[in-house]
Amino acid sequence: MQATANLQLHTTTTSIGTLTFFQQDANSPVHITGTLRSLNISANHGFHVHVYGVSGSSPNCTAAGGHFNPYNTVHGPRSATIMQRHVGDLGNITTDANGTVTINIQDSIIQFYNATQSIANRTIVVHRMYDDGGMGTGDSNLTGNAGERVACGNIIMMISDGINIKPIKSNLVLTMMLIIMIFFH
Repeated sequence: MQATANLQLHTTTTSIGTLTFFQQDANSPVHITGTLRSLNISANHGFHVHVYGVSGSSPNCTAAGGHFNPYNTVHGPRSATIMQRHVGDLGNITTDANGTVTINIQDSIIQFYNATQSIANRTIVVHRMYDDGGMGTGDSNLTGNAGERVACGNIIMMISDGINIKPIKSNLVLTMMLIIMIFFH
């Protein structure tokens, strides 16, 4: 299964790049690849999947809710087990001197095939600061003290020919087809 996310700066139409999410099968990790630009230079940014999808035109990243955490666990580093981190905890990404980062991450806890852990139709968020992996003080066990949300994008599933599957539109089309079939049957 494959999905993409076009990340935009918080509440703007400015795109900073597109990420691709790919999972070969239910036993494979999700592979995240892509390049993001226009971030703080030479900085670590917390990188998480959040619960809710956001507006695609100029996303309000705070509307994405908290970190995706279906098992109600504490915040942790990406290397932690499923019961020692949020499903959406993906650690940090590190930018270069130009504010650019090339992402090439594999994670076995986020999923597309397991409904409870599925990141489909959720939001990937880049935070302003370093994620301390739940090892700090204050909100560390909840947020990793990663700070405000600077960019985000919806994780949109793709079908094999590369067409986006948008849940609301696809459900509407299926419902219309069903009504037509019932009416003419």
